[in-house]
Amino acid sequence: MRGGRVVLAVTGAVDWATAGALRATALEEIAAGARKLVLDFSLLSFWDSSGMGAVASAYRSASQVGASVALAGLSPTLEKTYRLTGMDKVVPLHRDVRTALTA
Repeated sequence: MRGGRVVLAVTGAVDWATAGALRATALEEIAAGARKLVLDFSLLSFWDSSGMGAVASAYRSASQVGASVALAGLSPTLEKTYRLTGMDKVVPLHRDVRTALTA
């Protein structure tokens, strides 16, 4: 953590089997004082509704303490799915981590 900013690099797939770990890690970082949590999905190959649920959970927890959550680096295919859900209107999506940290 640097200046309240935390980047979690997520690789592989976030699905029913792994979403709980993402959710738990994000919530731990928020509880530890993260004020800006960036989920780096640049190496993510797949996610389903469980993964999106983990992001929503992190967003709700962050909002309760005045913190924020952002996503960075989704592939074009995963970005399309994310935008179709409308979640991009709640949890912002950025091209890369650097952009997310400075937004």
